Amino acid sequence: MVFGTKKLKNIGSDLGGAVSGLAGSGLVLQNNLGEEATINANGSFAFPTARESGTGYSVTVKTQPSNRTQVCTVTNGAGSVNAADVTNIGVTCVTSSFSVSATVSGLSGSGLVLQNNGGNDLAVGGNGVVTFSSSVLSGDAYAVTVLSNPSGPTQTCTVGNAAGTIGAANVANVTVSCSTNKFSVGGNVSGLAGSGLVLQNNAGDNLAVSASGSIVFPTT
Repeated sequence: MVFGTKKLKNIGSDLGGAVSGLAGSGLVLQNNLGEEATINANGSFAFPTARESGTGYSVTVKTQPSNRTQVCTVTNGAGSVNAADVTNIGVTCVTSSFSVSATVSGLSGSGLVLQNNGGNDLAVGGNGVVTFSSSVLSGDAYAVTVLSNPSGPTQTCTVGNAAGTIGAANVANVTVSCSTNKFSVGGNVSGLAGSGLVLQNNAGDNLAVSASGSIVFPTT
């Protein structure tokens, strides 16, 4: 009697590991530039297809996360499958950070100080582009405000495009416009009994005065 030879089925070994630090969406891993695994959360992962013993593998990041923008790196990503599941591939994700800048115009005084998110003070010495020293993580909010307005001359500065959420690029559209404050000039006239009194300020801005009392020039 001749017995046939029975071939054992090669079930294969899982290929995977663990993901940490993931805060964005859209992370896609790839093995040998082919099979893909979409990762939606931290924790363990495995590619859909098991691998036969002796098969080589090389796991890379095909698509980095967005919405928070992150950079993920792979450790223990390459090797050969032996007789057991591969579970030591590590994927570590770090959220990217971006700078916040503002373009200042009209500044002629001194002492202008800007703030981002209620801190990270930025003293501004002149017109042009200024950048806060601390960057902001992707997905976090930014809010630029004026902490101190300039003096000598006294000015009021206003912020445009002041607030938003950091995406995948540096913020460069914040504007700070400064204008010099204006004040009235006036006083008091006493003893006036005649008519035709005209006062001037800076050889202009005529003010006709018809009676004693307080006066204010029309132009600030």
